[in-house]
Amino acid sequence: MRIYLDYAATTPLDQRVADAMRDFELKYFGNPSSQHREGQQARAEIDFARAKVAKFLFCKPQEIIFTSGATEANNLAIQGVINSHIKNYKIKPHVITTKLEHQSVYNTIQELQSRGVIEATFVSPSSNGLIQADDIIGAIKDNTVLVSCIFVSNEVGSILPVREIGQALLRLQPTTYNLKPIFHVDAVQAAKFYNCNVEKLNCDLLTLSAHKLYGPKGIGALFVKKGLKIANLTLGGSQEYGLRPGTQNTSGIIGMAKAIELLGSLDDRSEAAQNITKLRDQLISSVKNGILNGPTGEARTCDNTSFTFFGLDQDTLITALDLEGIAASTGSACVSGSSKPSHVLEALGRTTGQTAATVRLSLGKLTTMAEILRAVKTLNNIVNRLEHEK
Repeated sequence: MRIYLDYAATTPLDQRVADAMRDFELKYFGNPSSQHREGQQARAEIDFARAKVAKFLFCKPQEIIFTSGATEANNLAIQGVINSHIKNYKIKPHVITTKLEHQSVYNTIQELQSRGVIEATFVSPSSNGLIQADDIIGAIKDNTVLVSCIFVSNEVGSILPVREIGQALLRLQPTTYNLKPIFHVDAVQAAKFYNCNVEKLNCDLLTLSAHKLYGPKGIGALFVKKGLKIANLTLGGSQEYGLRPGTQNTSGIIGMAKAIELLGSLDDRSEAAQNITKLRDQLISSVKNGILNGPTGEARTCDNTSFTFFGLDQDTLITALDLEGIAASTGSACVSGSSKPSHVLEALGRTTGQTAATVRLSLGKLTTMAEILRAVKTLNNIVNRLEHEK
């Protein structure tokens, strides 16, 4: 039996989610933008789904914009704010983010900076992957229009102080341009376990992705606070309040809402986190010869481990694990197979020019202690074998 330890890349589709999507597609096949009964029935089901997502975030249904996934949602948030401010304030915007971000945030801001569209500050983590709220707030300038911060690092599991950042931004006085920075939170890896109440986070924008929550791929959502003006990325119809034109992914939306519903209450999520934490700690304590990337204890999310093994070839190690029935990754699935080192590991000082292999083992609700013990034994044996073959 194979062991799947790549839940941070994607989670298996929950059968109850699949059933909800199938039942919807068979019954409500109309285009939700059509005026006839079939279309309006589909539109009503989307509205019900939107309300479920809004309830999870403690926001209004009209503040939820469905997208094709987290990458589009992050781009809509970042470029939407930047383009809106360029148009309305005639300034060169300054954006603050961190070096722990997902590629859809990090690369977007880096690209806009390289083209001279914006100024950008990339806040560095400590060597164990921690970011301080004061470092974010201290980087604010008169022309800062956006702070974009990941809630939980997808690569090294750091939990960032997004609530403290939001509260500090709330207390800020407007700058000389009469601006207050917009706050965007990438909560893709956090939603399974942590409180994503947008009022408590004091955020203006927040990103979710269904396939990290045992839902379908190809559907995500962006919370856009009422009254916030952002420019849309694409032109077309008036769907999703004009911010995301195009026929909605109806079954995907239904599946996302069902997946979020199945997460349960915050107490349910906390209990799930406690159970997975035991597996994570067993994994961390049992891996030999590897250096743990990221923080330990409560500063680390319950379902993520990442280890670097110096002197080993990364592709060889991942392939050997796969051949032994262990599905693992090198880090973010978005950069797997790239010869370029991860910007997150670079920020932690793990890319020193010498040969090194990084393995991310991420856990989920189907992971068992027996699987952890077998996976660790397999990993240690492979590492020992490869070290002796050098």
